[in-house]
Amino acid sequence: MFEEYLPIFFLVLFGAITFIELVYYYVVFARFSFMKKKKAVAIQQVPVSVVMVVKDAASVLLKTLPRLLNQQYDDFEIVMVNDNSQDETKLLILEYQQQYKNIKIVDLETAVTTIRGKKFALSMGIRCASHEHIIITDPECSPTSTHWIERMAQNFVGQKKIVLGYSTYEKRNNPFNRLLHFDTLFNAMEYFSLARIHSTYRGDNKNLAFVSSLFDAQRGFAAHNHISYGDEDIFISRAANKNNTAIEFAPEATTVLQRGTNHRYWRDHKEGLYFTRKYNTLKNRLLLNGFGVVNFLFYVTLALAVIFTYSDIVLLSVTLGIIALRLISQYFVFGFAAKKLQEKQVIPALLLYDLIFAFLNPIYYLAAQLHHERFSSSTR
Repeated sequence: MFEEYLPIFFLVLFGAITFIELVYYYVVFARFSFMKKKKAVAIQQVPVSVVMVVKDAASVLLKTLPRLLNQQYDDFEIVMVNDNSQDETKLLILEYQQQYKNIKIVDLETAVTTIRGKKFALSMGIRCASHEHIIITDPECSPTSTHWIERMAQNFVGQKKIVLGYSTYEKRNNPFNRLLHFDTLFNAMEYFSLARIHSTYRGDNKNLAFVSSLFDAQRGFAAHNHISYGDEDIFISRAANKNNTAIEFAPEATTVLQRGTNHRYWRDHKEGLYFTRKYNTLKNRLLLNGFGVVNFLFYVTLALAVIFTYSDIVLLSVTLGIIALRLISQYFVFGFAAKKLQEKQVIPALLLYDLIFAFLNPIYYLAAQLHHERFSSSTR
């Protein structure tokens, strides 16, 4: 007799899971997706220090450094922490320094760098910066415009002490690259949306700004120097509050990674982010992990609902209606976010990418917990 109720049971279960996912879409993610685009405002420019760690980066700096130096901003310096490079990085920086006096070099000696790691090198750069307002980025990232610093720095008004920016990958015509762009889009939707509901949990260290006094108040990265990841998320999650964080997603404020990315680099990055998630607040862990579980269960219960309602035209129609509602909502919410972040190329295959990540993300999450020793050293 119980078998008679299985179609209704799985339909109700599917409907409940879909409802929870729609709540995420329209209550959480919509806070960013439907956010009105901010207009650039003319304010008094604050002096800015752009800090980056460079290590054996001579070839890529030839491409990215000119874009940084040609920013249309009155008062900024570029603090370059040379982390014991073995190539011509230092010579290249010195050559540029002769032409641009706003380059500051922090040279880490071999003796010092026995405890090196990105956190240590980045901390040295921040402490050696001349200005209170800091923007951190990566030597392999290039700003999309000459107004990058201006758009990031204009958010330092009132109580705002943290600015979350957006960084993406260089667009290439291959399936893996489009997969990367979908992942980057979704991650940005998450951390921008949670920041909008006063639950900031991370930033992207390829495009992130904050004031150095806030960094000092948190004692820098001291609380998590024992792990190799977390410079962009643990510090931000602890320093942010409901009043001090702004987001900047204007196309001219984006940075773009200028090199190809292989699967190993991307896997390590994702596992590192999942590993450091446990250092976040319980509320944020529940929100983030909850969506991962719900998105996975959506596809599982979808399959079960279709299988068990296939022979009943009424129940099958309800199942298909739920699928259509979720699909329309997904394209609606993701579409607005993709338009804001210039990632519209992922929209045609949105459902496929979402399906792939619904099953990939739990695997990366479990791998991060099982391989925790990889993230507990002082090197990165």
